[in-house]
Amino acid sequence: MGMIRLGNKPPLTVSPEDTVFSAARAMAERKVGAATVTEDASVVGVVTERDVMQRVVAQGLDPAATRVRDIMTNPVLSVGLKTTVADAAALMRKHHIRHLVVLDQHQKLVGMLALRYLLYDLMDDMERNVGDLMGFIMTDGPGG
Repeated sequence: MGMIRLGNKPPLTVSPEDTVFSAARAMAERKVGAATVTEDASVVGVVTERDVMQRVVAQGLDPAATRVRDIMTNPVLSVGLKTTVADAAALMRKHHIRHLVVLDQHQKLVGMLALRYLLYDLMDDMERNVGDLMGFIMTDGPGG
């Protein structure tokens, strides 16, 4: 299995001082399920749709009055650019999370991984393997 691949869109970032309403609106506009929370170019948390649902909506809080810092997930789990798809998926499974922050060798934010894209990659790899195996099985051997 290969290394993780990032899309060409920069990751969505929000400030810990932003309201949950503005963060949720930004996630909806970008069609993403999570945003990286940054402060002074450092990653300080992650806010996800699940955080909004469980920590704001289900608690009856006002998203326009609640700050991201009050609901974000912290500390943040991250991976590097050379992390394999299998390793990233295993980390998500172990910690029961759906998003991972991707940092470069200087600990600079370069992306956000969603579980669904890792699963798509794993499924593509399995399909290639099945195709290779079918080709091997269906090929006549010596003396055919």
